Amino acid sequence: LKAARKAVVEFHTKLVNTRVLDPACGTGNFLYVAFDLFKRLEGEVLKLERELTLEGENLALDQLQISPKQFLGIEVKPWAKQIAELVLWIGYLQWHFRIRRNVKPEEPVLQDYNNIECRDAVLAWDEKVEARDEHGKPVTRWDGVTFKKHPVTGQDVPDDSARIAVWKYVNPRPAVWPEAEFIVGNPPYTGTRVLRETQGADYVDTLRAAHPGVPQTADLVMY
Repeated sequence: LKAARKAVVEFHTKLVNTRVLDPACGTGNFLYVAFDLFKRLEGEVLKLERELTLEGENLALDQLQISPKQFLGIEVKPWAKQIAELVLWIGYLQWHFRIRRNVKPEEPVLQDYNNIECRDAVLAWDEKVEARDEHGKPVTRWDGVTFKKHPVTGQDVPDDSARIAVWKYVNPRPAVWPEAEFIVGNPPYTGTRVLRETQGADYVDTLRAAHPGVPQTADLVMY
């Protein structure tokens, strides 16, 4: 019985120290699914621990708990980052009361683990400077996502009035990911034929220079 309890505690300890990373997490769908699976495992572990614990003994696993800090994400959109954090905390609270019944969560309930980072997942830089032309005016480009109907063909074509700034990157280099035991997710696919058009020529040139080992025929996800 003692050996069985020891094995359960060791497994749970490993579980709460296992990290999962989604380097393009969006609003956290894949991280939530991973979190949910971990919590299901934790529920089985706690049930087994209770069965192996004699009357009057303390539950050794009460100090161990799967938490959002294990689920790491990188997301370039600030609003998506915030939603991903919220999704994980809602899931955490739902599972807390489902598994631990009437035990109140530790205060403060919501903690800033910085587990979801708002940044580019493939390119890092020291500073991003707005590009300007020879007259000192900001350089812009099509935003890569806004279309309009062609007046003759009726087909969707780029809406050139939808403009965003062009940026120059100071000291560009490959982005470094946080350490994790597992990587999950559905990274954005952008084919090489439309890469410069959707991401911007300056960004693509900088990205390729920072990743010389990646063929220039590769799509965005390969970086």
